[in-house]
Amino acid sequence: MARMGRFKVAGLEAWYLLHCRIAGYNGDYPLSDTTPTRRLTEIVEHYSKAYFCRVSAINVMGNHYHLVVGFDAPCHVDDEALRERSRVLYPTKAGQDQVDGWTDEQWERFRRRLFDVSELMRNIQAAFARWFNRTYGRRGRFWGDRFKSVYLEDKQAVLDCMLYVELNPVRAGLVERPEEWKGSSLYLREAGQGSWLEPLTSFLDQPTEAKALVEYRERVYYRGSVPTKEGQVAISPEVLEQEVARGFETSGVFRKRLRYFADGLVIGTEEFIRTQLTRMRDEGRYLRRKHPIPQLGGIHLTLREQRTTPTA
Repeated sequence: MARMGRFKVAGLEAWYLLHCRIAGYNGDYPLSDTTPTRRLTEIVEHYSKAYFCRVSAINVMGNHYHLVVGFDAPCHVDDEALRERSRVLYPTKAGQDQVDGWTDEQWERFRRRLFDVSELMRNIQAAFARWFNRTYGRRGRFWGDRFKSVYLEDKQAVLDCMLYVELNPVRAGLVERPEEWKGSSLYLREAGQGSWLEPLTSFLDQPTEAKALVEYRERVYYRGSVPTKEGQVAISPEVLEQEVARGFETSGVFRKRLRYFADGLVIGTEEFIRTQLTRMRDEGRYLRRKHPIPQLGGIHLTLREQRTTPTA
């Protein structure tokens, strides 16, 4: 059976949860050291300045990473703005000499590229693979399967996915507190290194970024305090109690790490999901289900059904 094309939205503003895994064996964690984590984060930051996109969350784990990224709707871009972004993508003299010779058609292709999530990921993946293989003397393919993308309907779905991404190190039992993980956007925000990330005030109704960060941490902690399956690591009651004592006054609604955030195709309301189902069936790209699947008691719906193992 042929694989389905990656889910992307053309012509509109769109937010995605992106996920990519290395091509290593079980137990191989080349991204776990501080240097690769920092380098991958720097590469994401660099290319996010070239493309018309905003990164709201990132988490670099040992053998994979997550991004939550929003792309602007394609629009006209003036010549100087295109030039400026070309200097980010082609910073060398040789690169700029090549750009100087572009035709109008090539400039138009370049403009369209700057609104394409696949092009962004191609740049990130290739740049990091070259750096890692050169730095550590590694040969061969670095990344495994193609990156996964989940299309998010609105900012509420984006915020929920951001919380999911922040909690990966806690769920994996690597840290007690999510901001302790240096590969996370929460760490970057706490450390004052997240100025390039989308402001939290874009998602939370707070007057300042500082107050939005307090609420954001609050939501992360409450959501991470409840395990979703037997044996899963969660934020301990003691740690949560300490955070409450420091000023948390309201609890987040979503406390689970949910597989549909990683494995889904589209997340949103029933009307939104049905529209996407109809479009994809008309295109012959999706025959799996006829109806949206409710998640979290119907708060979100998805295209792809969760798989769970029945308990005795």
